Amino acid sequence: MGKRLFIFAMALPLLSGVAQGDELRSAREAVDRALKTDEGGGLVARQSACPQSVDDASEYITRVELAPVGDSTDITLIDSAMCGGGNRHGQYLVVTRRGKSNLVRDTEIGDMSFLGEIMRVDGNKVVLSGNRWLPDDPHCCPSRRAVLEYDVETGKHSLKLTSRKLGK
Repeated sequence: MGKRLFIFAMALPLLSGVAQGDELRSAREAVDRALKTDEGGGLVARQSACPQSVDDASEYITRVELAPVGDSTDITLIDSAMCGGGNRHGQYLVVTRRGKSNLVRDTEIGDMSFLGEIMRVDGNKVVLSGNRWLPDDPHCCPSRRAVLEYDVETGKHSLKLTSRKLGK
């Protein structure tokens, strides 16, 4: 494995500071820009910073994982919840290279698709393990475990179901 994986539960105080804080801030800003463009909301650092409007589509950060990939690249996985309530959960994969963060949009990550955790970094590949919803699964209950591999150099990914089924 060799690489250190940083997992921050409730990353609230970590969104400012030196190197890692800068990368986390840049990753958060990439997700915030995308949410403002796509959904009209945004991403805030904590639930207490949520807009008070019930109609606002903003999300707040619940968990952050950061893993170095090579010498000049980091991968950040940001989990979020809806400011206005509800049971939708966001998850965003962000690649930061030389201070510039880009949201990865085509990996099948997201609520009712796949939600995971960074398992390891293997060369240029980041491996996530998590839950996969199949087409007939209700929101509450993904039925399978899966592994997602994402190559930060090529931008290609593969999502494979494991043999383990989740209990309903």
